[in-house]
Amino acid sequence: MSDRDLELLEFHKIREIIAGFTSFPASQELALDLTPMSDEEKVRLRLGQSAEARRLLSLSPDFHIGDIADIREVVKMAALGKVLAPQSLLEIQRTLSAAHRLKGHLMDLSHELPLLSGLARDIVALEQLEKDIDGCLSPTGDLLDTASPKLASVRHRIRVVREELLTHLQAIITSPRGRKIIQEPIVTEREGRYVIPVKVEFRRQIKGIVHDVSNTEATVFIEPWTTTEVQNELRELVAEEKDETERILRTLSAEAGAFQSEISRNIELIAEIDLAL
Repeated sequence: MSDRDLELLEFHKIREIIAGFTSFPASQELALDLTPMSDEEKVRLRLGQSAEARRLLSLSPDFHIGDIADIREVVKMAALGKVLAPQSLLEIQRTLSAAHRLKGHLMDLSHELPLLSGLARDIVALEQLEKDIDGCLSPTGDLLDTASPKLASVRHRIRVVREELLTHLQAIITSPRGRKIIQEPIVTEREGRYVIPVKVEFRRQIKGIVHDVSNTEATVFIEPWTTTEVQNELRELVAEEKDETERILRTLSAEAGAFQSEISRNIELIAEIDLAL
């Protein structure tokens, strides 16, 4: 059929209706690219897949392809060396997990659904990658202490040093001399350093580094000299934590990128299954 014939039949509207029932962008693209077929074998295959999809939904009315996202572009970037953000890695993990479940469900029904299970059979279950991401990231995308022994060790030391530092500063604030010179009995932060708010008229009574002055100029925020060494250690530890975090994300990204072809093919197969549904 010519493009003009398809336009007169408003075939594009039919495609848009079908696309509206798809579950994710990859299958939506397939629906929007549909054209009438003249190859009898291909027509029979599509009709057979649709018939099996109806059968599947009669057996499992709540069946759905799951939490699948079109992660092809993200994985492509990882293959090119990009370090992925935690949320992108989580999206890959959720998609791999959903693909794994989808394959298992359809393979269990292979005798009744030979065509759809045939598509599912070629889905590659990347269980190790799925487990590696799951073992490093929380559901909200935070890097877990268990992501690496070094990260766990550095974070433990950060907690110990920070507690030691805050205890020391709190002792200064609550001392008789401290209560006299402190504007407010709080420990705050300036430029990544812990400071105490000192009344400007008493700034000379405590040795330290002035990091900021209040808008009213009534308060100066001072890092006491007695805490400088500990603060330096804390800053070094925080930088070390950042470096280890980036290393872990880089490793996970490279692992995902190494499976670009398998993941891309999985998305294509799932899109075909979703289109049949």
